[in-house]
Amino acid sequence: MAPSELLAAMAGGDARALDTLYRGWSRKVRVFAYTKLLHSGLDAHAIAGEVTIDVFHDVWRYPLRYDGRVAFATWLLTLTRNKTIDQIRRHGKRIAAEDAFDELADPQQSFEGGADAAPDPQTLQERAQRGAAVRHCLQRLRNPLQRESLTLWALDDMSILDIASVQGAPEGTVKTRLLHGRLNLRKCMERWFAQEGNSHG
Repeated sequence: MAPSELLAAMAGGDARALDTLYRGWSRKVRVFAYTKLLHSGLDAHAIAGEVTIDVFHDVWRYPLRYDGRVAFATWLLTLTRNKTIDQIRRHGKRIAAEDAFDELADPQQSFEGGADAAPDPQTLQERAQRGAAVRHCLQRLRNPLQRESLTLWALDDMSILDIASVQGAPEGTVKTRLLHGRLNLRKCMERWFAQEGNSHG
């Protein structure tokens, strides 16, 4: 069922619809909250869990707040963003940075096609190195909004319009953040691979 159908069912008191929505979307909510909490000085794992529960509690209580004017993912992550900022303020902390790709590029993730399609050890190593480079460099992007833009664009496959809605920024600003973010990311990754190559001979 589409999210809008599940929300309609929830409005009628169907708890199974909430369970379905939670199973489909809770990980995205948790990861997005975690990226915003990582450098806040708080327990990112624990509070991301609290944010996730809080988000879906609100969705259960007010399912008809989603009116379909934006994509469901945009609406849900905007709610998550607001809840996360509320948590940080509540604990008297300030956002220092936002890591964008937590738990991304896991080399042990399953591959389509079954065991016969599993990559060879060299391919796994290359993917692991690339994933490490991405995480390393995203953590070092100086502009947290560039990291957030890249997260939403690459991890959640959001359009520029939807990212602009989540961030409350003009589309042109989002395009600029993505452009500079990708350029900075590429430069950092080139340096990272050069250093790794030298360190391994």
